[in-house]
Amino acid sequence: MNHPYITHKLTTALISGIALLSGLLIVSCAPKEDSPTGFILPPGDAMTGQTTFVALGCVNCHKVDGVSFTGSDEIQSELIVKLGGKLPKVKTYGQLVTAIIHPNAAILKNAQRYMDTNGDSLMPNYSQLMTVQQMTDLVTFLQEHYDIAAPVYDPQGLGYPYY
Repeated sequence: MNHPYITHKLTTALISGIALLSGLLIVSCAPKEDSPTGFILPPGDAMTGQTTFVALGCVNCHKVDGVSFTGSDEIQSELIVKLGGKLPKVKTYGQLVTAIIHPNAAILKNAQRYMDTNGDSLMPNYSQLMTVQQMTDLVTFLQEHYDIAAPVYDPQGLGYPYY
């Protein structure tokens, strides 16, 4: 039984429900005031970034895959952190920026050897020591040394690594 009044009420309720859901979706998808959405830094220069890497003393604690720095080959420390190389997924620009300007947020909490007695990263805080341009140059330099490692095909499903 299709009564025009009931059909009208159901149609109105359905349209109101769709409008409410649409509004909720729009509000929930809108970036919050502290969201990094739309955050874009100026372009960096990789060669200048390599120079910055040395000038800021990064070579004292880090090695970069495929790059040799004068004098850094003698450093033999269990605290050396290798940057770059093949990873299952590439380090994003944002992850590298975070690791530089907020190392406590980027450090793995199970990597005790890289933390002081307070649980903070041993990496110095560079947020007051470097310019934005130095940071973008440094990130541009580092980002070009990361590659995505393609997974090894495992036809028998034996697990990785495949032998």
